Amino acid sequence: MADILVIDDEENLGISMQLALKRAGHTCRVENVGERGLASARSKLPDLIFVDVNLPDTNGLELLGKLRAEGIDTPVIVITGFGTIASAVAAMQQGAVDYIQKPLSMDEVVLSVERCLENRSIRNQLDAYREAQQRESQNAHVIGDCGAMRELLAIADKIGSLPLDQDGMLPTVLLLGDTGTGKEALARYIHHRGASANRPFVHVNCTAVPESLFESELFGHEAGAFTHAKSAKKGLFEVAEEGTLFLDEIGDMPLATQSKLLVAIESGRFRRLGGTTERVTRSRVMAATNSDLEGKIEKGEFRADLFYRLKVFCLHVPPLRDRGDDIILLADHFLDRFRLKFRKPHLVFSDDAVTALRTYHWPGNVREVSNVIQRTALLADGTTITAEALNLLASPATPTQCGPASPFDFESGDATVESVERRLIQAALAHTQGNISETARVLGLSRGSLRHRLDKLGMQRDANA
Repeated sequence: MADILVIDDEENLGISMQLALKRAGHTCRVENVGERGLASARSKLPDLIFVDVNLPDTNGLELLGKLRAEGIDTPVIVITGFGTIASAVAAMQQGAVDYIQKPLSMDEVVLSVERCLENRSIRNQLDAYREAQQRESQNAHVIGDCGAMRELLAIADKIGSLPLDQDGMLPTVLLLGDTGTGKEALARYIHHRGASANRPFVHVNCTAVPESLFESELFGHEAGAFTHAKSAKKGLFEVAEEGTLFLDEIGDMPLATQSKLLVAIESGRFRRLGGTTERVTRSRVMAATNSDLEGKIEKGEFRADLFYRLKVFCLHVPPLRDRGDDIILLADHFLDRFRLKFRKPHLVFSDDAVTALRTYHWPGNVREVSNVIQRTALLADGTTITAEALNLLASPATPTQCGPASPFDFESGDATVESVERRLIQAALAHTQGNISETARVLGLSRGSLRHRLDKLGMQRDANA
């Protein structure tokens, strides 16, 4: 429903428009002179304005100019009479969105309103998309000032600035590193430095896609391709057109899909599942993993040809424990974010908290830093975050030459299979920040098997979906 203002001196026409627009579900107010129409628009900004070219005290062109001069950018539809088409064209040049000619058809009036409102909705969505892209571009940065990160970002800048080749393709990039080191952030950084910055960045978590749906997700499908394919669907290659398709945890992609991915990357062409039409893709592929892909190749779990095709550029993201004082930069960055989010502008780290941040091992890397700072900022009562508030566990001890002591206390009764299983799963959940897919991977289980164990042990509350 829209609020519509009609400015026209023909009383009967105003009444007819008011009735027609109300029947169409809109509210409508009518003024018969320009100044009262301008005052009405000032008092309550309408969603749409109809303006007659000929008014007793002014004309539609002058009134349109006054509306725009006062910052009223509401869409305006001009009403013209015989012999005033030239004025309507002039109004369109000054920013009117449409015009209709007398004698008016009320069906035409309603149609013009619906068309105008639909166009405005599309423009608003486009503006929102552009603003979101701009915000994402501004936020697509990687925090780090140690030597390894400066070198990594220098290479990333060069990759991001590469021009399109003659086929409109960009070289593939493979990002390697431990869980939580910021591989996705680096991929976004590269994406927003290049020609595809204003195009989509599509993130695919390969551990979360069922094997049976992988091909359909990447390449799409035609109607009837399988039992529940009621209609055709675009794949993510098409969604990412001229942008970036980021395949996270590529090591978990099924072998059957790997071969089809290789063909798509090498040829720039693919077919939807169940389709015969060959489609062209101009999206750049970036992939990331914390797996040992060369080890997977030896076991027959990953294609060697795909590995070498992906690693045209191969970047290793260092773990946080090797990045020195980058931990302080990251902690300050996340504290700035959560100070704003939780409305605690005066929160600061104490000296002992800074020391604790520096000495902790950070097995969960950057993701763990974000989670720790978020939790601590949310729970903080005062203005100072202490080492105790951070609640960081001691870093893992270095094994001694005499060998580790047994981790089991058989005398206490705490070495039952159920107890050991519970502790192992708790440790894995802590390591992955409660991520089910990642926990299943490090424990060598399927998601279903892990969920069965969580249900059996009553531990579902400890895990994220």
